[in-house]
Amino acid sequence: MKRLSLPLLFLTIGLIWRAYWKGIIGASTLITLIISIRILSQPKLYETHAEFIPPDLSMASPLLKNAALVPGTTSDLERVYSYLNSSIIKEALIDSFNLYDHYGFERKSSYRKKVEEILEENIVVRITRNSTILIYVRDASPEYAYKIASFLLRKSEEFCKNIIRMKESLEETERQIKALLSEMQNLEESLSMLRVKYRIITTEPEKNYRLNLTDTAALAHYDKVLSQETRLRRLQEAYASLLEEKYRRENFLRVHPHSIFIVQPPYVPLFPKGINKGLLILLIGIGSMVLIFILILYAHYIGILPAYQMPISEKVLSSFS
Repeated sequence: MKRLSLPLLFLTIGLIWRAYWKGIIGASTLITLIISIRILSQPKLYETHAEFIPPDLSMASPLLKNAALVPGTTSDLERVYSYLNSSIIKEALIDSFNLYDHYGFERKSSYRKKVEEILEENIVVRITRNSTILIYVRDASPEYAYKIASFLLRKSEEFCKNIIRMKESLEETERQIKALLSEMQNLEESLSMLRVKYRIITTEPEKNYRLNLTDTAALAHYDKVLSQETRLRRLQEAYASLLEEKYRRENFLRVHPHSIFIVQPPYVPLFPKGINKGLLILLIGIGSMVLIFILILYAHYIGILPAYQMPISEKVLSSFS
């Protein structure tokens, strides 16, 4: 087989185009029309994304004395990733955003799988190489895409907060302080009554002896006063410790208002995802025309097309033999 020179190649291309231009244009137009119908039937999709880092769920709890909010480990990333891909989140999305109506389905169990398939296609959650969690959301409505991404980000934060119990720890400390203050008040009232009634002053034992030596009732309550005073001192020490713990946990919440590190918050997309449909159809038309022409040229090259259908000179035809 002889190699075709460049001038003869251009001559062959010209002759093939002259012989088959109507078929090439017709076939490419048909292909473009079929693909265009498919493209135009698809709604425009808007895409937004959010990126965040979960905390170290084992060491961030304010219940720990040396609590700190630091980026999570691989296991923390996997826990949050599994939660975002769980059926619980799908249920919450479907109910919170009324996705049956949004996607144009009736509220029947038969459409449940279709709605979940759309969610799996339009919501992508993955762990990146930088040890972050990336959420992609696509939707025909840019507002819906933004709201769904924000919803998933908020659910991720709630999931982490439920584990490290930031707010609950502060509330528990405040409850303990309230109960402690109530007990201290009761003890103080009881001690005040005993001191006034029986003139028991434990800080001056010699005075107690002089005043109440013959008062059997006072002597009977003396040990009780000592016990209650000891109990009161212990409660006061515990109260001081709880106050310190409360301030620490309040500071923890103040410094870390969010339990996750947000790298990229979600946003409302302004432009649809992907190339412009008009430009895409034009490129498909050009590409189909070029492809069909190449197939005809190859068919002629291997001798499938009969010579009488190609008004090409003998010199050109002999170059393929």
